[in-house]
Amino acid sequence: MKIKQQGFSLVELMIAMVLGLLVLGGVIGVFIANQATSRANMALSELQNTARLSFQLMSQDIRNAGFSGCNNSPQVANIIALDGVRPAWADWSNGSGISGMAAPAPAINGLAPKNDTQALRIMFAAGNSNSISNYDGSTFTLNADSVVDPGEVAIACDENAASIFQVSTAAGNTVTHNGTGLNADVNLGFVFEDEWAPNTAAPRGFTNNAMFMRFESIAWFVAPSRDDSSVYSLYRASLIGDTQVNEEVLFGVDDMQMAFLNGVTQNFETAAEVTANGNWGRIIAVNVTVQLDDAVMRGLAVPNNVKNISFLVSLRNRLGGNGAQVIF
Repeated sequence: MKIKQQGFSLVELMIAMVLGLLVLGGVIGVFIANQATSRANMALSELQNTARLSFQLMSQDIRNAGFSGCNNSPQVANIIALDGVRPAWADWSNGSGISGMAAPAPAINGLAPKNDTQALRIMFAAGNSNSISNYDGSTFTLNADSVVDPGEVAIACDENAASIFQVSTAAGNTVTHNGTGLNADVNLGFVFEDEWAPNTAAPRGFTNNAMFMRFESIAWFVAPSRDDSSVYSLYRASLIGDTQVNEEVLFGVDDMQMAFLNGVTQNFETAAEVTANGNWGRIIAVNVTVQLDDAVMRGLAVPNNVKNISFLVSLRNRLGGNGAQVIF
């Protein structure tokens, strides 16, 4: 007996193909959506990692604020004054090593910060150090080759005081400073007057265990990105030689605000309040809040606790004291 074979009809085949295409389309759609989400999450993760590194760098700078090399609270003299005018990056007396700038912050190296954001300027002795074997009023003799190059700004200090100046020459372990370039005086003395005037200070000596280090001045602020002026970035201006250079650290930062902890009152104050009360020497910690820009979130619905980042940093050289005494 011959068995008759029967296949699918054309209608059944077409229905099966349509159903297969629908299932395949759904799978492809899910795959594409997962790929897009994965790329967005990866971009967000990279942004967060970059932000974390940026804020670690900022925290390190803040921790060093006000460190003069030898003591937590020395008197600080400063002969840096180009043509009689002290550049903002060298104005230690403005904040005894730290100074917040309320919004709108002034331009920093020709770059104007975003109007509603705050900025922060930090100064400290940095890097390796030399011991001072001798100082005759114009020439330092060090224990080893100088850690500061000619043209760079240095701090020399002992347990009583510190001086900020530009190095004129450095040959081996011998360093000199002249009353030229950024230096407005020929010596490193102190003047206990209301107004500082060049060439009026008596030469000073340094006691045993005096140190010689590079002077660092750093500003943190938010300004338009060099890549896209419609998006703002976090900038770090650092001292290179005798000038500051703006470096774009983190793309996509919309806001930065700060509060400053007064070590005497134990209250947080705004930059405007600290400036008005002249309390920068009493600041022992800084609370920084940074908001990342929605434009760099790749369309993700990111919660505020992800795009708003806050961190508290202590000034390690201020803990246990009420701050530094600052001269001119």
